[in-house]
Amino acid sequence: MEVSESPITFPQLKKWNTIMAAAHGIQGTVMLLLAFIVDEYEDFTFTLTTNNTSFAQRETFELEYGGVLVASFLLMSSLAHFLIAFPLYERYTQNLERKMNPFRWFEYALSSSVMVILIAMLFGVLDIWTLIIVFFANAAMNLFGYSMELQNQNSSEVNWMNYIFGWFIGLAPWIIISAYYFDISSALPDDLDWVPFVYVAMIIAFMSFAVNMGLQYAKVGPWVDYLYGERMYQILSLVAKTFMAWYVFFGVFTAATF
Repeated sequence: MEVSESPITFPQLKKWNTIMAAAHGIQGTVMLLLAFIVDEYEDFTFTLTTNNTSFAQRETFELEYGGVLVASFLLMSSLAHFLIAFPLYERYTQNLERKMNPFRWFEYALSSSVMVILIAMLFGVLDIWTLIIVFFANAAMNLFGYSMELQNQNSSEVNWMNYIFGWFIGLAPWIIISAYYFDISSALPDDLDWVPFVYVAMIIAFMSFAVNMGLQYAKVGPWVDYLYGERMYQILSLVAKTFMAWYVFFGVFTAATF
């Protein structure tokens, strides 16, 4: 289906983006205020480490204001939705006509990479070099998403290479996180018996964006319409990001109280 034939209009998407900007912005602002008002958030730090060639662990530095970092995830999303709803709206719609949205992938590459390293730290990944790998692997996954759209914008037959590569590199952070999770899962106290469910939900939330792209290019059901997939990205942006952000935010609070 051509974009011009879609029942979903550009003004409707603009309205959606405006709502997303407001929803993310309000939540991010609330988190930011809590991060400075609640003592546990203000005082909590992640102590990052590194290993030298003799395998002796060294404390590198303390990462302060974990709540502020979580808030930045939502505020970056809010800014991105605002930009494509207003100052970059014309360029946004021009890209949609070509079945592309580069702004989405650039924002995801930054904001979701911040989120995934925060998730990793909550599961005990505190080696700075491992966290850097996690950040760049996740960013690369999103840039493969952009490359997928760029390569297939004028193609009648879908080339799945970039999609497959994106899955490949995108699994790396979750292999690391999962290794740490399974290492600590048997030692979790009874009052944290909800963590396994959240761990699975986190993976589903993160991977839902890639599944949406797969359905979009496989043209499954309503995803035959590119703009339907675009609207699904907006819905996922609100639902999945809200879930992940508040989980990590309260995760920081839980960690701070131990």
